[in-house]
Amino acid sequence: MVKVEFPGEELTKYEIQKWLKSYKISYTPFMKKEELLEVVKSNKKMVIQIEKEKKKQLKLQSTENNDSNSLLSSSLSSSSSSSSPSSSFTSSYSSPFKSKINTGSKSLSSPFKKIDLKKKDSNNNNFTNNTTDQNLNDSNIIKHEKIIKKQNIENKLNGTILYVFLSSTFKDMSGERDHLIKVTFPALNVKAKEKNLTIVPIDLRWGLTKDETTVQGQIELCLKQIDKCPIMITMLGSRFGWVPTEYKVSDNNDQYSQWLSSMPLGHSITSLEVQYSLLTSKHCVAAFRDSSFQSSVPMIHQQSFQVENKESETLLADLKSKLIENDHCNVIENYPCKYGGVDKEGKVFVNNLESFGDYIFNKLWSIIEVEFPTPIKPLNSFEQELQFHKNYFDTKSSDYYGRENIQKKLKEFVTDKQSNDKIGIVYGEPGSGKSSTLAYFSKDISIGYSSWKVLYHFVGCSIDSTQSTNILYKFSCELNEQFNLKMDISDNHEKLRIDFPEILKKASRVRNILLVIDDLDEMSTSNQAHQMDWLPDSTELNDKCKILLSCYHGKDCWEYLHLRSNIPFTLSLPPLEIYEKNLIATKTLEKYSKKLEPKLLDRFISKTHAKFPLFIKLACEELRVFGSFEKLNQFVTKGIPDTIDQLILNMITRLEEDMGKDLIKKTLCFIALSRFGLSEEELLGLLKEKKQQHTLPFNVWAPLLNSISPLLRGGDHNTITFFHNTIVKVIIGKYLPTEKNQIVIQNYLADYYLSLADPLNNKSWLGYNSIGSGGDIINSNNNSSQLKLKPFEELPYHLMKSKRWDLLSNLFMDLRFIEAKIKIGLSKDLVENYIGSLQEIQSPSLSGERWVGNNFSSVNSVEDFCAFVQYQVHNLKRFPMITCQQANNLPDGSVCNQLSQKLLDQTKKPYFKWINKLQLSDYVIGTLAGHEDFIRCVLYRDDGKLIASCSDDKTIRIWSGETSSLIRVFPKVHNDKITCLIWRGNHLISVGRDKKILMWDEYGKVLADFTDGGHSNAVWGCCVSGDGKRLITASWDQTAIVWDIEKKSKLFHLKKHTNKLSTCAYSHNNKLIATGCWNGELIIWDSKTAQPIKTIKISDSTILFLQFSPDDQFLSVSSVDTFTHVFNTSTWTKVAQLEGHIEAVISSRFSYDGKYLVSCSDDKTIRVFETKDWLQVSLMTGHSGRVISCAFHPNSEKLRIITGATDKFIKIWDPKLGQNNNQVHQGHRKAVSYLQYIKSQDILVSASEDKSIRIWNHFTKNDLLSLKMALNIHSPQFELLADEKTFIILLSDGRVAVIRDFQQFLDENGLPDEASISTNTTPIVFKEYLQLNLKNPENINNPITTPVEKNQQQSEMITHFSVNPTGNGDIAFTSKTGRLVVYNIYKKYEVFNERLCGSLNECKFNSTGDLLLTRDLKSYYNILRMNAPSKYSVVLRSNTTQTITSLAWSKDHFALCLASGDIELYNIKPNFNYWKTLKSHVFQVHGLSFSPNGKYLFSASYEKHSILWDIESSAIVVAFPLGSISTSNILFNVDNYGQLSSILSDYTGKIHHLKLLYNQELYDKDY
Repeated sequence: MVKVEFPGEELTKYEIQKWLKSYKISYTPFMKKEELLEVVKSNKKMVIQIEKEKKKQLKLQSTENNDSNSLLSSSLSSSSSSSSPSSSFTSSYSSPFKSKINTGSKSLSSPFKKIDLKKKDSNNNNFTNNTTDQNLNDSNIIKHEKIIKKQNIENKLNGTILYVFLSSTFKDMSGERDHLIKVTFPALNVKAKEKNLTIVPIDLRWGLTKDETTVQGQIELCLKQIDKCPIMITMLGSRFGWVPTEYKVSDNNDQYSQWLSSMPLGHSITSLEVQYSLLTSKHCVAAFRDSSFQSSVPMIHQQSFQVENKESETLLADLKSKLIENDHCNVIENYPCKYGGVDKEGKVFVNNLESFGDYIFNKLWSIIEVEFPTPIKPLNSFEQELQFHKNYFDTKSSDYYGRENIQKKLKEFVTDKQSNDKIGIVYGEPGSGKSSTLAYFSKDISIGYSSWKVLYHFVGCSIDSTQSTNILYKFSCELNEQFNLKMDISDNHEKLRIDFPEILKKASRVRNILLVIDDLDEMSTSNQAHQMDWLPDSTELNDKCKILLSCYHGKDCWEYLHLRSNIPFTLSLPPLEIYEKNLIATKTLEKYSKKLEPKLLDRFISKTHAKFPLFIKLACEELRVFGSFEKLNQFVTKGIPDTIDQLILNMITRLEEDMGKDLIKKTLCFIALSRFGLSEEELLGLLKEKKQQHTLPFNVWAPLLNSISPLLRGGDHNTITFFHNTIVKVIIGKYLPTEKNQIVIQNYLADYYLSLADPLNNKSWLGYNSIGSGGDIINSNNNSSQLKLKPFEELPYHLMKSKRWDLLSNLFMDLRFIEAKIKIGLSKDLVENYIGSLQEIQSPSLSGERWVGNNFSSVNSVEDFCAFVQYQVHNLKRFPMITCQQANNLPDGSVCNQLSQKLLDQTKKPYFKWINKLQLSDYVIGTLAGHEDFIRCVLYRDDGKLIASCSDDKTIRIWSGETSSLIRVFPKVHNDKITCLIWRGNHLISVGRDKKILMWDEYGKVLADFTDGGHSNAVWGCCVSGDGKRLITASWDQTAIVWDIEKKSKLFHLKKHTNKLSTCAYSHNNKLIATGCWNGELIIWDSKTAQPIKTIKISDSTILFLQFSPDDQFLSVSSVDTFTHVFNTSTWTKVAQLEGHIEAVISSRFSYDGKYLVSCSDDKTIRVFETKDWLQVSLMTGHSGRVISCAFHPNSEKLRIITGATDKFIKIWDPKLGQNNNQVHQGHRKAVSYLQYIKSQDILVSASEDKSIRIWNHFTKNDLLSLKMALNIHSPQFELLADEKTFIILLSDGRVAVIRDFQQFLDENGLPDEASISTNTTPIVFKEYLQLNLKNPENINNPITTPVEKNQQQSEMITHFSVNPTGNGDIAFTSKTGRLVVYNIYKKYEVFNERLCGSLNECKFNSTGDLLLTRDLKSYYNILRMNAPSKYSVVLRSNTTQTITSLAWSKDHFALCLASGDIELYNIKPNFNYWKTLKSHVFQVHGLSFSPNGKYLFSASYEKHSILWDIESSAIVVAFPLGSISTSNILFNVDNYGQLSSILSDYTGKIHHLKLLYNQELYDKDY
């Protein structure tokens, strides 16, 4: 007797499937657990027979081996037993019910020829069974192949959806239909993604209701669906199908009714479908089943597969012949199959349909390849973003039915030009249909109102759609392109925010503009998007612009919009009416060609949450996949729950039963906790077990993706994400109810992205490249490269969410990771990573001057790296490869410097060691924390004992000015962000966006409210007069108001501005008022008469802050144009334009003694300038956000600065003014004009526009520049000749002075230190001047006779000179007259004098002195050759395409810099021919020098960057950013250790001493 253990209810679905696999019993992955148990039950006899047969085989084998030794016999017996299904079930096979076991991998024949499927099989050896296999015979297959011709079916696409109609008889074809729906089409859709296509089958299994089978028009419904589909699949067995007794044609008299009327009676529905399809000549694929399997069908079910009668048999044969003979139809005859049994619904089915599925798959793909040889529409990133929104728009607008009253109200809002309402909000409960309402309305306006241009944006439909910056950028680009506005669209948030209203105004001159933004609640919190500052105010919109939004009631964006002066129009979406429920349900089911009978429909819409469109949509999806028409009544009544949450839970339960609980749980959780959804590749990678080499096979993945698709968003087809937040909440509530549960999934995601970002697991971070098996980098195409960015975006986020702080700190201190992320264009994301992580970890309480997060031991170091990245990001974006270089430029004791040095020593790549860099300690001496949002203003009281700060969190806080401890928090009287405050003695005055103007005492009591009769829009500026009696406020209502503080009354209303006011200032002498606005206009007013005195246009950018100096001599103007403009208040002329910041200057304030001015900027830096010469004397970085406020301590002796920023912190700084002068001033106080290094004396000589020549002692021995001596000489150029005695000086007036004994000259005129330079004003008297003949022939008739006249003539002509390096005394001079004069300084006569062009600007000898290169002010250059000692002749006259700005020689080449920033290289031999062009600089290059051996070229540009090039490869070896624009000075020298050094200077006067380490040029010490 044979014992078999059959699976029962206690087993999971997966375990039952595994048992069925062991006996090779067919099932579909979509079967429920109960259905699988039915399959087990129906195959019990077969399993018992298999076990009996196996037992006989074992017994026979034992008899045959009776004479063998017992050990061998036992071994064989054991082997046979292990291969038996019975044995595996009772022993090892029992493990699927208790634990997982690893089994061998066996290749199966795939239903798709191009897909290699792998399948786990626990009994893949020895066992074969004729009963189950039956050796399906493919030899009977006959294929009728036709050439597939292009029919341009792209015109029939619905967006990117391609419909395929399925036609077959009903009773006998359920197996084939299931195979197509659940296996073939999901796999086809996976492949069709490369064509940007979605394949949707139209299957009318229960699409015709019972009534429709007996009423008019039911056949026409099928025909309409056929016309919708460019492709048809026909499946025929031995049945002809149901034949109606009459064709009940409708009264429409359309093409369908006319065709039906012409058809003779006797055709089945299937026959009519096929013949109509052939008539329309669409692509057709037909499959005829081999009937030989019917012999194994039990007698009770034979009728389901047999032909109805002789007449039907004849008609069926005729139908098959028509399909075979049709030129557009490919046919497979006699595809094999097996009888599969009876499913739970009582339907018979066939299985083993691999040949059938394989043929259909390949033919459909062949049709797609012919019709779509390339993807539908390859789009760039911006076009893709637009397409994502359009796809979502099309989906949502087509899903909208009813609600005519809502649409009417929206039309009235948009078309009413008399109303002040320019902004409207649609709101409602989750699932109420906000997105569909806006999408349908947008579509209706676009079609019905030609005068309106509608732009829409659906937040969340793509990864980039959640950023407010991207919303403005998208709208701006669309308007700019469609209306040909020809405006430069910036991607900077602040610039976009300011420019966008103007863009709207320009576009609205052509057409009315409607902006629609859906789902504001889902926006990213970056740039404080929820405060809605980025959205134009109603006052900025004209009558031709309207904005329509959607959000939830009571959310942040709702609250902030309602704080505006013009409260938006609001429209609530009420619950659906009964007729609307009916309509939505009916129309939604019609999309699937399905319909509910009236009674069922009434039950359906009576569900509690049927008042929400979301519920109806999800419930209709459940109805769509429900396969039994007979049990539909029961399913609608009991199977569909009353609430959305329960409905989603039911859907998840069904998915678990179909696909397995573990697989569904992981899939849904990964999607739910992903930040912006997952790509198909990512989800497959996450679902792969660690020990598996391959991801899920397609026969599992395709059904899985298909089964969850109803829950997914339809915008970005490349991103798998849920279409509604409610789904995410339900999934988290079901699977991840605790933080601990969520951390487990976050760990999975973090580890997965870590493996992608660092595929070699060696911290090389090469994930953005393709890595070969040997670790080599393989170039990938642009599309795949785009996919490889995401791991670098998501890794920090998921590490933070999984609270792996130590790993996160290691990541943020990894310079290679920083470089990799910046290299692939994620610099902005990197900065946000730092800020977000630090905000997450840092506690809000103060602990000394730093914070320590729990389990985050390296927070201080991460703060340092955060400051480094933020300050250097503009340089690193341009040159990612200098990340280590820039970290190494920080003080030697800093963590950034130490880690960079370690990495540079490991990699041994060339880099510049900055010898005389600043070694200053941290400027920050205190940090104040507590505010919960952006800090807008922070100021010391006049006695320095208290600090007041205000914030977007609507609070004012008072701190101790001595201990920095928090004293008190004022009550929240302001209803919106507080924009500015000012001390008035012991009182405070604050203004805000809520239009309030309040005066407080220092204890938080409101003393006065100036709001009544005041401004009509947000107030952004306030200032108190010098005597404390008056107050001025500036507002977005385009006006400023002067108040009498004591009387609390309004004195003047200043109304000359035409744009929003952002700031105002009162002079200390009470005489002047200054106001600034968004269009860059500054108005100076008489404070007594309130009349404008002067109007100055600063720029086209917003003025952000104004302040008079303490003596009222100057007015500082901070602007978005990145400059602080300083005006003399007597003449109103600009005396300085302070540069250095690279983004908007938000504030600038004078010190209380007027000696300094401090400015802060969006670039997160604080800069201090001396007011004497307006020179920058300090630069401070440390904030992780935009620095909004800065001010000096009132005690000038302390020289403290206090700042507030968007990182929510207040910092106190020591700017180190006047300390360690050598540290701060490494060079001159103004631009350096010339440099020369004297190696024998180890001195550096420099000249500057500060009118001094300085000699720096022990240059290579000292790290910092050490001043030996200085000369008060204003000279643009000088040269100490090879004899080290003769010193040539080109003076600023153009004369050339000659010093015959340099050392004696120094002894007589040298000044020892900085102080003596500034105090000694005695002019130096030169004994000798060169007298050169610079006259042109036209000047001969006017001879110059006196020395004074000769000197004056030369001062107007000499522009540059160059000394022959051979030491022969030849010096070449260029002149404005175009003459080149070569003068021998020792022999005292001219050896060459010739006019070469209109005006010469520069000349330079090569290193051997035999060639001389000159350039003019345009594009011409000349080369002279010295043929004999001091004998020169012109050998080349040529020109370039652009103005030449600089030139240089090496031993084999010369280089010319062009105005565009390009550098042209020429070969010297054989005949000065062009070689190559180096491109990277974007502005003019004015410093250029070859290294001694000519391997490297060093160039410095007006863009504040210097670049070291490898000449042979044209590669950038390293770059060195400068603090300011470079001057035309770059020197190379080899020090006493044989190391290559470079010296360069900039316009701030700084001299930079750099040593190139690990370079590939080697030198002798005596070079």
